[in-house]
Amino acid sequence: MNTSRAGDIVKKQEFYKRLEKEILVFDGAMGTMLQQSGLKTGECPEAFNLNREEAIYQIHRQYVEAGCKIIQTNTFGANRIKLSLYGLADQVAPINQKGAAIARMAAGEDCLVAGDIGPIGKLMAPLGPLSYEEAYHAFYEQALALIQGGVDLINIETMSDIQEAKIAVIAAKDAGDVPVICTMTFQKDMRTLTGTDPETAATILEALDVAVLGANCSFGPDLMIDILDRMNKVTSKPLIVQPNAGLPKLVNGETLFDLSPEAMSAYSKALVAAGVNIIGGCCGTTPLHMQAIAKSLAGETPTSREPIAFSKLSSGTKTVLIHETLPYNLIGECINLTGKKHLMEAVQNDNFHVIAKEAKSQVKAGAQIIDVNMGIRDGMISEEMAMLNAIMAVQRAVDAPLSIDTVNFEVMEAALKIYRGKPLLNSTSGEDASLDKVIALAKRYGAALLGLTLDQQGIPDTAEKRFQIAEKIVTRALAAGIPREDIFIDTLTLTAGAQQKWVPDTLKALRKVKTELGVRTILGVSNISHGLPNRRDLTATYLAMALEAGLDIPIINPYEEKIWAVLHSADVLTGRDQNAQEYIQWAAKKEAKDGIMHIQSAEKENLLETIKRGERERVSDLIEMMKQQGLSAMDIIQGQVVKALEEVGEGYEKQTYFLPQLLMAAEAAQKAFSCLKDDLEQESYEKTGTYLIATVKGDIHDIGKNIVSIMLQNHGFRVVDLGKDVPAEIIIQKAIAEKPDIIGLSALMTTTMQEMKVVVEELRSKGLNIPVMVGGAVVTKAYAASIGAEYAEDAVEAVKIAKEIISK
Repeated sequence: MNTSRAGDIVKKQEFYKRLEKEILVFDGAMGTMLQQSGLKTGECPEAFNLNREEAIYQIHRQYVEAGCKIIQTNTFGANRIKLSLYGLADQVAPINQKGAAIARMAAGEDCLVAGDIGPIGKLMAPLGPLSYEEAYHAFYEQALALIQGGVDLINIETMSDIQEAKIAVIAAKDAGDVPVICTMTFQKDMRTLTGTDPETAATILEALDVAVLGANCSFGPDLMIDILDRMNKVTSKPLIVQPNAGLPKLVNGETLFDLSPEAMSAYSKALVAAGVNIIGGCCGTTPLHMQAIAKSLAGETPTSREPIAFSKLSSGTKTVLIHETLPYNLIGECINLTGKKHLMEAVQNDNFHVIAKEAKSQVKAGAQIIDVNMGIRDGMISEEMAMLNAIMAVQRAVDAPLSIDTVNFEVMEAALKIYRGKPLLNSTSGEDASLDKVIALAKRYGAALLGLTLDQQGIPDTAEKRFQIAEKIVTRALAAGIPREDIFIDTLTLTAGAQQKWVPDTLKALRKVKTELGVRTILGVSNISHGLPNRRDLTATYLAMALEAGLDIPIINPYEEKIWAVLHSADVLTGRDQNAQEYIQWAAKKEAKDGIMHIQSAEKENLLETIKRGERERVSDLIEMMKQQGLSAMDIIQGQVVKALEEVGEGYEKQTYFLPQLLMAAEAAQKAFSCLKDDLEQESYEKTGTYLIATVKGDIHDIGKNIVSIMLQNHGFRVVDLGKDVPAEIIIQKAIAEKPDIIGLSALMTTTMQEMKVVVEELRSKGLNIPVMVGGAVVTKAYAASIGAEYAEDAVEAVKIAKEIISK
């Protein structure tokens, strides 16, 4: 169901026109204002829409009178899953519709209303319990209610997981034809919680065709400038920023932010210079902040921005740029079950770590993009299940973007639902049924598409006929709103051994596609030498010819050294590799034997490396083998499991590992502890210590707390997890009963951060001198020190500090 009103199209057009001509000022924090209006700790903020309508109306009016041109509804957490924590799951429609109505009443004539949608508060599978379907339905239900309530826009904000953001955008666009804004929240390392950098976030959200994209919350405007500048370099989409009013501090029992309205507004013009079209405020901002920003921007117009000509593919954490001025990229072809017995057996036996290992080897060999083909014709294995398992395994193992290689539309869509980045859909033909379906999938899920120059008649025997099919594919894709940069054409390489006379036609068609249609080109280059001797020389020569004809990306075996010789040489000779820097590095590093590269990163088969790779399914077999070799459970834990977790933790700090890999490694370690449980009891294994952990009263967020719990357990701590929204008196009672070595407290909101101080004071008043560690998005080291607690920025640091405390 797509809910649209007659006035929506006019409003939408007006919004886009205003983005071109003026800097729009968004409103500031709602939570800060609700606190001042009497919001109590633990109370549902969104319920104010039903029982404190006047308070919400007055907050909106203050922002309108401050000069804001967009105000957002009081519905940040008004999805079914979050509302269920307050017993309000059946009030999704009333709360959102009323929120929209109040904002509409307050907005007046010149102010737009954005329906506010925040994250659900659970990690997406496989990192957590939230499935695609559950997330989609929650977001769709909320967006539909907001649109029915009369909002002009949907604002999806404070997203820390790009996969959840993707689902929210898809659901919102399904709910109605209104512009969708989406912003991510970043950490100090300039990545989201799950490892997405600004360029990749922009790439993925742009592909979903959001109206505006950007960043919010995170920190103050000073650090936001760099994030928006990085986004600006890869997208032409309008940008939005909603920074906090600096950092939170506790002053006389009240949480205050350290940037005054004047200090915050001083950054406005620098943000505009970074490409921003909309400036709002997040935590700690008030109508006074927004008024100062509005005044500082009076008469300002958006910075002129050049269209971005790059083509882009991405994983959830890395973006690959494709352009005539950049070195050639290569798509690794080796994850294909045809003729590969070891891969077929691995899939049949559900050993997808073998697929992941192949992906890692190809990336190590130099492949920038990995093709995943699970086409199985024996009827014994579900291609859909094989593809899903392969995609999950590969995107867990490597950060390279993927090419989803299938002609089965159901398989293609299932894979798109779980893929975290912007993939290449490989492929569609020129046949109408195929073309329409694949274009629709690419448009819906934010993918690039590869068109093959064949149709129901097969592969044409002339270059002109193949070009005609390519032209049809490009015309149809452009008409559907697929950007030219996201269209790739394959003019089909045929084997020189069997179809020699057609070889020139492939290159003629490719050249014509490149020069006349201006899209990207791809060829499965290795096909040329199939069935012929000395394949390496023939393939390398054909690759050189194809590059000269306009080939952008070969799909090819990355282990062939001669292929890299051609690509790196071509980069130098065409000016893609400035000063031959990459060529020189490659020449210095290459090691060849009989023309085939050595892959120095051959995966080790020990438990330590298996845990680091997060291969949970292999742990029990390796442990059994180690026990048969005479190793004790303690030897295995200390020598392999703990060491693996320490190395992953170090990688996390150095940004070579991100949250998905951290959690997968933790799961594998948990499996190891489970397998060794009985042995450890017999060996009188002592826990490192006891850690009592809770999210404080009034705070229903527990993602960070849960991650800390998992990591501590895997480092030998007995963790007593009290859950979320835990009153101070319960924490004290459990502290007396459990006698923990450390107490950990988590808070995500400024409104609940003060509860940490309450807990510490209660502990000390009872004579309990147990060390307290605090953390959470709004918590700072200075705040922790002010209440007499240790501060941990993330789960890895929490483990490190906990061990230091225990060792004293």
